[in-house]
Amino acid sequence: MPSLQEELFKFTHQKIFVGGILTLLLLMSYSALTIEMSTTQLIFEFGAVQWIPIIVIAVGSAFFAMEYQHHTILILLYKTTNKWQIYLAKLLVVWVYSMVLILIAALFTVILKFLLVGQQYAWLAPVIDHQTRLALLLGNSLGTLVYALFIVTLAFMLIMLLRLNAAVIGVGLSMGFMGAGFSVALMKSFASLVPIIRWNPLNMIFVTQQLANPPYAAVSHLSNGEIIGGNIIYAIIFTILGYYLFKHRRI
Repeated sequence: MPSLQEELFKFTHQKIFVGGILTLLLLMSYSALTIEMSTTQLIFEFGAVQWIPIIVIAVGSAFFAMEYQHHTILILLYKTTNKWQIYLAKLLVVWVYSMVLILIAALFTVILKFLLVGQQYAWLAPVIDHQTRLALLLGNSLGTLVYALFIVTLAFMLIMLLRLNAAVIGVGLSMGFMGAGFSVALMKSFASLVPIIRWNPLNMIFVTQQLANPPYAAVSHLSNGEIIGGNIIYAIIFTILGYYLFKHRRI
């Protein structure tokens, strides 16, 4: 798809591409140097599981918003008659970027662990439910990738709805720091409605932790299959709504 190649080239030559990576590395380094080393820190990649979705929502919204700020969206619409190609290409590029961040976070975790504690906390040693640290790290990476699809589609929908990049980033920060807690509080307050409330979008954030730490299923009240499916379903809904808003947005 020509639109995908064009968007990929454009994205990799913008400052936000490198800026997001550097931000992630700085935040992980800060966590590694200020928080005591533990299995939990290794599994969740020194906070990367929390920071990657926030970086992705900031980068994704900025990537789309700048087209309207610089009026280059007119050129895109002139060159491509099918609006869905533009929207989908941008969405896929940012999701692929989230894969890059996840890979970098995993590799940097290994490097930080080697530099700070050497051979301690062996990757192949069983720690939780007879799973090794390496298996838990991979589970965490998979969960973050699934949630990244949810968060990218949400960011694109919000930038079309709110039309203000700062507002979209604010929503991302709120979800990252308070979303899971609010979902848990909601389910505790309305225990009889848990079978319904557990499907709320804020509860989907637990996929980033649950695949690496199965006991979190008791908190989310969703099985691994259900929480993965829930993230994918919400991503489809956000994509449809976002494209509808994009298609009918005035230039």
